[in-house]
Amino acid sequence: MTPEEDIVSTRDIFIRTKQHKWPILAFICGVVLTLVIVVPLIVSTSSSSEKDDKTDYECSLRFDRKSTHSLLFLSDDNTVMANSFSEETPNAVIHPEQLNTYKGTIGDKWLTNTSKIYFEINFSYEFVSSLRNNSRTLVIEVGVTSRKEIDNSFYAGDIGWSFLILNCFYYICLTAKNMMSNTREQLKVMSLGNTGGTAATGRLGFFINMNRGEFSVIDKDTLKILYTFKKVVSVDQLRLAFGIYNPALVEAKLEIMYSYDFTSLSIINVIA
Repeated sequence: MTPEEDIVSTRDIFIRTKQHKWPILAFICGVVLTLVIVVPLIVSTSSSSEKDDKTDYECSLRFDRKSTHSLLFLSDDNTVMANSFSEETPNAVIHPEQLNTYKGTIGDKWLTNTSKIYFEINFSYEFVSSLRNNSRTLVIEVGVTSRKEIDNSFYAGDIGWSFLILNCFYYICLTAKNMMSNTREQLKVMSLGNTGGTAATGRLGFFINMNRGEFSVIDKDTLKILYTFKKVVSVDQLRLAFGIYNPALVEAKLEIMYSYDFTSLSIINVIA
């Protein structure tokens, strides 16, 4: 094509565009309005549907106030527990039914043989002094154990099934612990170092499926199941257990973020 032909062609397109200016503008406006109105509506409807689905299974898991050890502190709504007084956790507990040996509390819901409960815990800790490298100093714990026997032990893994954050020689790790099956398995390094000032925060998911006798911990960073206890059964009534230890060495906190009861669903495990 010669330069002259190119000029004519471009001019011809310009003339045709000018002639059909209003239909073209109307079409463009229609597309823009569709994007502005319809797309957000679809997204909103989808988000609302997902939210409604979750809301259907929400359950208000809380720390049981009356069972909480006297050395621990709770938030007003019983969703945060710490081993130090703060504006967030101002409530010490004095109650005739509180635990005296186990440095923690239980969940406020009984576990039946069909329970399927998923919940997430935010944890944080900071060491106020250094630990001995060869110690097994406990920091925090989430477990399942007998309500009848829980106060006969210092931690739930002695008589039940426990996921513990503790000192592992010179670093802090997450460990699965069950004395009955002689289980002690390191799952994840939570922070390097165990000296004063070492601090960490994070979130873990937990799923208890009593229908299958399983208790799992989920790594929220990778969305992978780190470990699943099998044969979680007992002749005693079971409860969730939450422990926080060694206030002279570490300031620690547990917070229940949210929980869902999937008992009515035929699911095996949850990664959320």
